[in-house]
Amino acid sequence: MTNSKLLVLLFLIIPATNVAQEAAKSPKPNPPVLPVIDYDACPFEGCHFGKWIVARTSTVFTTWKEGRKPFATLTKGEVVTGLTGVHITYEPDRVRVLQSIPDLKLQPGDIILRYMYRGEGFADIWANGQFMRNYDSTFIVEKDKSGCLRDCPAQVISEGRKDWWVRLKTATGKIGWARVKDQFNCMDSFGGDPECDSL
Repeated sequence: MTNSKLLVLLFLIIPATNVAQEAAKSPKPNPPVLPVIDYDACPFEGCHFGKWIVARTSTVFTTWKEGRKPFATLTKGEVVTGLTGVHITYEPDRVRVLQSIPDLKLQPGDIILRYMYRGEGFADIWANGQFMRNYDSTFIVEKDKSGCLRDCPAQVISEGRKDWWVRLKTATGKIGWARVKDQFNCMDSFGGDPECDSL
């Protein structure tokens, strides 16, 4: 190979090598800024808005946002109408990778962040510099050892802090927001509760 051809080849190889090295050095994107807010959220299998029955006394607020004020009280047995919801992730679940996960390019020791659960094992996650919505997360083992349906290469090591607020209309026509803490029945369309069938 002549010297001139060798120089041309070097000029082609060196820039490509530098680009690859810079790409390897460049930091991955940061996780989403907290809190992560999801609107029109109904975060579990069978979840639906509509007629619900109040299971225990609950407070209705003017808004789900900071500065909210209570303005109504729901009593057990009262029927309300769920209109929409807002899910807020103040801190995501932390999931440790135990075995390599080729699809996500993850290795043992890597951390997955899990945000809103969407039902049937799907959730919003952040992994390897990417935020993925409605991702099949049935490979994750919960802290109580439940949840995993395949391979089980990752496990929850800490549960985050999240809230789900619903906008609802009371039997008297008042509209406000309530933080959901298992105080409503008939939210699950798969529940099969005869009490709910009459609504």
